[in-house]
Amino acid sequence: MEDKLKIIIVEDEGIISEMLKLTLEDLGHTVVGTAHNKSKARSLIQRGGFNFAILDVNLEGGIEGIELAEECRVEKIPFMFLTSYADKYTLDKAKKTMPGAYVLKPFTEEDIYTGLEMSLMHSNKAEDSTVSIKDGHKAQLLDHEDILYIKADNIYIEVYTTDKKVVSRQTLSAALEKLPEDVFLRVHRSYAVNKRKIDSISRSSLKIGEVNIPISRSYKTEVRRILDIK
Repeated sequence: MEDKLKIIIVEDEGIISEMLKLTLEDLGHTVVGTAHNKSKARSLIQRGGFNFAILDVNLEGGIEGIELAEECRVEKIPFMFLTSYADKYTLDKAKKTMPGAYVLKPFTEEDIYTGLEMSLMHSNKAEDSTVSIKDGHKAQLLDHEDILYIKADNIYIEVYTTDKKVVSRQTLSAALEKLPEDVFLRVHRSYAVNKRKIDSISRSSLKIGEVNIPISRSYKTEVRRILDIK
């Protein structure tokens, strides 16, 4: 690993936190902050100044580390989990945050080194496949593959995914600038779609699942060209 990291540690056991700090420093990295509970960890995340986080899943008897992981994910900060537990419930909850690695205690220097390497590889791939959409005062990180279509409604957009709707105050044009043009296609002044999610298409509309989306005249020729429809 050529690049040295600025890391925060969130771990409620002081001895383990100190051991981890020494291990990271031996590997050439800098620990810029430590926290032993969710409140202090949130302050560290909001303050910034770091580019990697190591999070204990089980803080003070709960699984607050998973909530913190979601915040790191939205901010596109790579992270990995450190935990004493490997039960199915905890693993299933943790996996949903897409951590770079999952390191069990007690750990070795090699475990930490490998976890960092895997996390950074995972992060580089994830950055290319996600977009941050601001929903009110909170940003949500969405995977391109989960987005079905986007609908414009005046000064807002509604982003429809496989399992939810996210409303954001921005134009459709501004949203499309953040998304890959080889995946997303504008078909109407008020609609853009994920090309990979189109189930069927007619002369004036297309269908994604049970939703009919209009294709306007001004976009029809370009849509047919891009989708290679004769």
